[in-house]
Amino acid sequence: MTFGDSISTCLKKYFVFKGRASKYEFWFFALFLIIYFFVIGFLLGMAGVSDEGIETAGVLLVLPVLCPYIAVTARRLHDFNHSGWMQLIFVPGWIADEFIGTGWVIYTVTLVLFAIYVSQNPTKGKNRFGSAPTK
Repeated sequence: MTFGDSISTCLKKYFVFKGRASKYEFWFFALFLIIYFFVIGFLLGMAGVSDEGIETAGVLLVLPVLCPYIAVTARRLHDFNHSGWMQLIFVPGWIADEFIGTGWVIYTVTLVLFAIYVSQNPTKGKNRFGSAPTK
């Protein structure tokens, strides 16, 4: 699967939480999101938008890509024969940072462990979420 195919697939499956996603589909979409936010941030910075404006724009620009990201992550977890709800593992880190002020330590550790996990090879063959995705 190429970069463009991955983005196209994720956007076509905007609200599809069933099935499985390949490692390439997941990571190419993650790369797309990094590029997307970098370019948007760069353009807003070059336009001289205030910090409050950048925060507001950031929230508004997350909305169109949030659902496909959650969907592709759920499908990637299905590739390991796990529920898509497993991505809620980030919630305790967010709560700890918001209310305890851990300085993103728990969230960062969770993110690194999650990234290592989804980079592994998936369940071979068919599982309860369907057939193995093609590359």
